[in-house]
Amino acid sequence: MWANLEHKRRCEINKVNRTKLKSNHFMGSRAFVTARAEIGVNEHGGVEPNRIEFYKSTHYSSEKGWSSPEAETNYNKMRDLRARSVSEENPMTIDEIVDNILGTRSGYIKGLGYGPKPNTTTATKRRTVELEDALRRAKEDAATAQHDLQEHLNVAETEVANQQIQIQTLTSELGTLRARQEEILNEMKCHFIGSSPSRYMKVTIGSRLIASEVSLHSSTSQS
Repeated sequence: MWANLEHKRRCEINKVNRTKLKSNHFMGSRAFVTARAEIGVNEHGGVEPNRIEFYKSTHYSSEKGWSSPEAETNYNKMRDLRARSVSEENPMTIDEIVDNILGTRSGYIKGLGYGPKPNTTTATKRRTVELEDALRRAKEDAATAQHDLQEHLNVAETEVANQQIQIQTLTSELGTLRARQEEILNEMKCHFIGSSPSRYMKVTIGSRLIASEVSLHSSTSQS
């Protein structure tokens, strides 16, 4: 094989191309398709990792860290875009997110190598449907909880408003009663003074005497 000049030429070209990469991977000459299938079997219960997580698997090592700062930046951008997209009405697919961050080239899938994009496996489709259904239920539960909370707040505000109205009404009625009481007392004073000043004096003195006798009797009883 090494005697083949064409093979040597291709190796040299590949070597130069690898030096031009902004974010090298750790797969070496290993086929991405094979690596992705093995990761799915060994780490994800038979389900191949999506392109975002597979990108991390090929560009990050627990021993060496990220293959380059650009690789770490690309991965974080994809994670952030996915997090923002999930909350939207029509979230982006994984392929759309990866293509948006890494770009596209004819006949080449960024993060997967050359060739057409592989069809999504049945397990991956099922998992996607489950996640979308869980997200839909979570949104519905959140909307229901918010509606119930708003109803409770409305009821509480109504009760507080009614209590304030009752307090104001009672305060007004009490003020009216006090004013009427004062008016009656004034009328009685005027009546007694106008009809018979001496009678008014007697009533006043009599009231005081009665009060004094009651007080004296109370003191005697205590002795």
